Amino acid sequence: MAASPEVCRMNGAKSKGPRTERGRAIASRNATKHGLLAQKPPLLAGEDLATFQGLLQSLVDEYEPQGAIEWHLVQAIAMGIQRQHRLWEAEAALGNAQLMPPVRPPSTNQRYPASRPAEVNDTWSQYHPTNLATEKRLLRWYLDRHVLEDYPAYGSKYFADAWQDWQGVTCADLKQLQNEYPIKGIPGNPDTGFTIAARGTYHERSQAWLEGLKQENHPYAEAYCYFRGLHLALPPGSRRCWKDGRDSYRLLLDHFGQRLEQIEQIEQEIRQEGDRYQRDLAEYRARTTSAISEQVLLLSRYESHIAKQLKEAIAQLRSLQHQRKTKDPMGSFG
Repeated sequence: MAASPEVCRMNGAKSKGPRTERGRAIASRNATKHGLLAQKPPLLAGEDLATFQGLLQSLVDEYEPQGAIEWHLVQAIAMGIQRQHRLWEAEAALGNAQLMPPVRPPSTNQRYPASRPAEVNDTWSQYHPTNLATEKRLLRWYLDRHVLEDYPAYGSKYFADAWQDWQGVTCADLKQLQNEYPIKGIPGNPDTGFTIAARGTYHERSQAWLEGLKQENHPYAEAYCYFRGLHLALPPGSRRCWKDGRDSYRLLLDHFGQRLEQIEQIEQEIRQEGDRYQRDLAEYRARTTSAISEQVLLLSRYESHIAKQLKEAIAQLRSLQHQRKTKDPMGSFG
C-alpha cells in the first residue's frame, strides 16, 4: 500500500540526498537544478517554462554534460532550439495575418446601433446601453406597482371612491414614466427646437411620431395615450364599459411586459455577440501577432543567425566531449 503524503514529507525531510555513485550522477544531470537557465531562462511572455525545462532535460540526458563549459553548451543548444520554434511561430503569424479574414464585428452593431447620425442633437439611440437600462428600470418599476387585480371591481359599494384612488395613482405613475422615459433615442422624435411660428408643424410631426409608436405597441405611446384617456375619465357607468376599460388596462400591462422581455433579449444578444467578437479577436491576434519583427528580410537573417549559433554550439559540445573521452581511454575502468 502506498505511503501517505504526510509520511512521504517526513521521509523527504530526513533524506540527505543520493548516496551511490549512480544516484549522484543522475542528480547531477537534473536540468532544473543546474545551470544559469535552470529557473529563469530568457523566455518571452506566453512561452512555457515547463516545456523549456523538458527540452533542456532531454538534451542533458542525451549529452550527459560534465563541467561548466559542457553545461553552457547544452543550454546554448536548448536556447537555439527555443529560438527556432519562436521563429517558426513568427513565420506562421505573418502568414496568418495575410490569409485570415478580419474579425467579423458584432452583428448587433447594425441591428441595435447604440448611436445615431452625428447631425442628430442627441446621438444616443434607443439601443444605447444607458437608454435600454433606463427603459427597463421604468417598466419594471411600473409593473411592480401595478397589477390587473388592482383595477377597481365594478358594482362594489365603494366603487366610485376606489376608482378615484386607482385613477389618481395610475395617472401619477404614468406621468412619471413619461417624464423619465428616454424618448430622445427613439427614431422620429421631433426636434424640440422649433420656433413659435413652427409650432403647428411640430405638433403634426409629434402626433405622427406618437401614432407610429402606438402601432408598434411602444410603451411610451401606450402610456401617453392611456394617460390622456384616463386622467379626466369618470367611473364606468355600465359593466360593459367597465370591462372594456379593464381590457384596455390589461393590454397596457401586457405590452409593458412584452417590451421588457424584448429589452432583455436585446441585451442578451448584444452580450453574446460582444463575447463572440472578443473571443474571435483574441484568437485572431494570437495567430497573427509575432514577438519578432514582421520584416521578412530580418526574419531570414535572424533564422540564419540562430541556425549558425546552434550548429556551432553542437559542434563545440561534441568536440569537447570527444576530447574528454579520448583523454582517458580506459574511462571508469582505469
